[in-house]
Amino acid sequence: MRGGNLIRSRWAFLTSIWGESGARLFAVAVVVSHAVAAWFNAGFLSADEHYQIIEFAQYKLGRQSAAALAWEFPAQMRPALQPWLAAMAIRLHHALGATSPFTIAFSLRLLSTIIATIVTLEVCIRCLRPVRSRVLRQAAVFLAFLLWIAPTAHGRFSSENWGGMWLAVAVCLVIDAVDAWPADRRRSILYAAAAGAAWGLAFYFRFQIAVAMAGVGVWLLFIKRAPPALFAALAIAFAAVCGVNAVLEHWLYGGWTFSPLNYVRVNLIEGKSAAYGMAPWWLVAVYLFVALVPPFSFALIALLVIGSWRARRDIVVWTAVPFIAVHMLVAHKEPRFVMPLMYFVGPWLAICAAALPDHVAATLTRWRRPLVAVAVAFCAVDLFALCVAISLPVNDRIALDRWLWDQRQRGVQVVYTLSPRKTAVPVNVTNSFYESGVALTPLPAGAVSAAHRTEMFVYYSGVAVPPTLAQAHCKPVFRTYPTWLTESALFERAAEVETDTVCRMDSSR
Repeated sequence: MRGGNLIRSRWAFLTSIWGESGARLFAVAVVVSHAVAAWFNAGFLSADEHYQIIEFAQYKLGRQSAAALAWEFPAQMRPALQPWLAAMAIRLHHALGATSPFTIAFSLRLLSTIIATIVTLEVCIRCLRPVRSRVLRQAAVFLAFLLWIAPTAHGRFSSENWGGMWLAVAVCLVIDAVDAWPADRRRSILYAAAAGAAWGLAFYFRFQIAVAMAGVGVWLLFIKRAPPALFAALAIAFAAVCGVNAVLEHWLYGGWTFSPLNYVRVNLIEGKSAAYGMAPWWLVAVYLFVALVPPFSFALIALLVIGSWRARRDIVVWTAVPFIAVHMLVAHKEPRFVMPLMYFVGPWLAICAAALPDHVAATLTRWRRPLVAVAVAFCAVDLFALCVAISLPVNDRIALDRWLWDQRQRGVQVVYTLSPRKTAVPVNVTNSFYESGVALTPLPAGAVSAAHRTEMFVYYSGVAVPPTLAQAHCKPVFRTYPTWLTESALFERAAEVETDTVCRMDSSR
């Protein structure tokens, strides 16, 4: 009964924003877009998402050697929580007879998507309470779920997504704890303890989440003046989760260690992260500019800057602004570093807009017709980008890996190579998870002239069939991308990809 009431209350929130029929249409759009993204966004968005989670899990399962792992493993600077989850997921799939790495990876993306969708809704329900405008609520919920990058980000089994996810859970629970105090102190303390546990999980998924946590802590202390009992519950639960993670790190590294301290020592004191590139402070603003749909993002970023000051008592502002500020100061920057904010960007924009002075709101009301045209244009651009983003793998390597895996199941043992394969794999690691068992071997001299006597597959880089293979009637049977797309120079420059092609020398010729 309670579960049914919970679902009805969430549906009531959506219908209050969109109406009954609009809520149904919106729910279908969210489910379809996220399901499509989970299915098609195969591969790993960054090397860290795979080599410091999945390959660490493979090592504990006896399928990878310690010597073949990334340098972060001997430095003992990565938390063990997510590799442990990955190891459990791999074991469960194998126990059920699902040994394909692509099935396992899809399951992890689907799990991430389901949890992320639920958490995003909970964030919107709580953080949009101060926003009275129905239009702003509609915009916030739309951006939270259907911003062009959101379904892809929600489906990542990465530290950035899972760290942001559990940070969002913690923020929701903190709001609940504050709202329940002092009317129901027992419930408030339970919420605070749950928030502390969620913070512990978020921290051990992504250490940088500590910055956002500190911001929420300042909000609790100075804005809400929370009682000591709530801070005590938060701290005790957080410490308990840290203790569990210490045990998991002993499981991963084979000895007692403290990965957060190792991370600070290696990356910040020794400057290891800066060796991977340094960037100016304003590059974080560029990442937000791209994420918020150019050219509309000019106005949206200005809104965030002005509105955050005016809404400086809001928990979302205290969560997002310190996180952004610290990442501006850190030397090494990547777009994925701001991914945890995906759970807050919609409510954050709505809160900033609602905090604008009354005379600004009155002026915007008079410009209603142009603003509606701009909103329609924004939605059109965003939905086009969304359709593209959810329908492609997040990197161009996974398609060949899957083709090789499928061929190995059909008995193919060797694929010959005519050119070196472009790869984003770090030089000091190997990939055991997607290993197909098919040997990639340089094409022997004279093999083409003798191809009519045997059937063989040959890999080469690019779209056009090399002359030596064309003479042997080597017919392309696999390409990373369709020919019509890869023939576009604009596509290759924008996506920075190189097409993998495999052709088959037909023995009948």
